[in-house]
Order: sequence, then C-alpha cells, then structure tokens
Amino acid sequence: MNDRSASASRPAEQGPAEPGPAESRPAELRPPEQRLAGPRPAEPVTVERLARYTRAEQEEVLGPGDDPYGVAYTGLTFRPKEIHFGVRAADGRLVAHTGLLPLPLTAGGADLTVMGVGGVCVAPDRRGGGLAQSVVGAALDHARTLGHRYALLFCRPPLTAFYRGFGFREVAAEVTVEQPEERLAVMPLRTMWTPLAVGAGWPEGPVRLRSLPM
Repeated sequence: MNDRSASASRPAEQGPAEPGPAESRPAELRPPEQRLAGPRPAEPVTVERLARYTRAEQEEVLGPGDDPYGVAYTGLTFRPKEIHFGVRAADGRLVAHTGLLPLPLTAGGADLTVMGVGGVCVAPDRRGGGLAQSVVGAALDHARTLGHRYALLFCRPPLTAFYRGFGFREVAAEVTVEQPEERLAVMPLRTMWTPLAVGAGWPEGPVRLRSLPM
C-alpha cells in the first residue's frame, strides 16, 4: 500500500543486469530526481538503508494515528515491507521512508515476481522539498540491482498523478489479492506499475496477487 504504509490493521522474475549510468538510461528508467519537474532537495540528501521500520519509526515520521495512510476503509490486511530506506534530518530524526517487498503474482496468465513499493511517507514539516523523490528513487534503484523487471504499488486515487511523475502507470485490469482465511478480495485502491528493466512491458489481463498486498 502506498503514500505512507504498513497494514491497515497492524501498528523474481529475473531481468537483465542493472542498467548502466542513470543518464544513459531511457527516461522511464532514470531515478525520479532526473525525471520529475517537481521540487528537488535544496541540499544534498543522504538516503540510508534502515535496519528496521517499526510503528515507532512510522510515528517518528508521521506522528501518532490509527490510520495514517487513509486505507482503513478498504478493510484489507497488508503485509509489512522487508526492505526499508529513509532520510534523516540533521538532528537524526527520521523524516522520510519507502519500503520494498517482493511479491508473487499472475498477470494475464504469466507468473511474475514484482517488487512491491509501499510505506512512502514524508514528515509534514518536510514536504515539498523533494525528499519523496530521493527516497523512492533509491528504493527503485535497489530493486533494479536485485534483478526485478517491475515495481508495483497500491495508492489512493488522489495520488495517482504523483506516482505518474515517477514513471508509474495504472493497471487497467481487475486486481485481486489474498486475505486471511484463504479469502480473495478485489483491490479497491489504484494499482500502478513501472518498468525496472529496458523492454519490460506489463502483461495484459487480470492480475492475481498470490499474497497479502503490501
């Protein structure tokens, strides 16, 4: 789940080698900071790999709240991310985060493993400064080094334009996801994908996520 994420209910397909230097990649595969026309950090930003991202770290960025991502209305259970990237302020406070989680799915009859992107958030007092571009860009670049051909995210409808700026496109077909007790649910959030390798095109047809959503 995206734009801030953990669970609404709780506090690879291998591709070609990593593309060459960012400036030589097709525009859709360049890091977001080289593609977006929006605000960029006024100073160099250091994105770090986080050892953990618990409820405490989430509240450090967003403050307390039972539904910080605005997805409780979906009634879905989400998986926590496994790989975390963050940006810290000069005083050490965590001010931005993006998480990753490999996910198995079937799209148009083809079995794939995609890199799920979620938990994208920036502290309210640091928004508009390009931190999301930096932390999401670092996460996507890491996914490329792991050989993934696609990244996938779920977001609320108002955020689709934001993620289009990162090269994500909406999946037009119906998306179903697994839920506890072997239930299946149609994903009510927008599903978006972006290529992580040259020539990676999304298969046409319905999508079945063979796990809980991230």
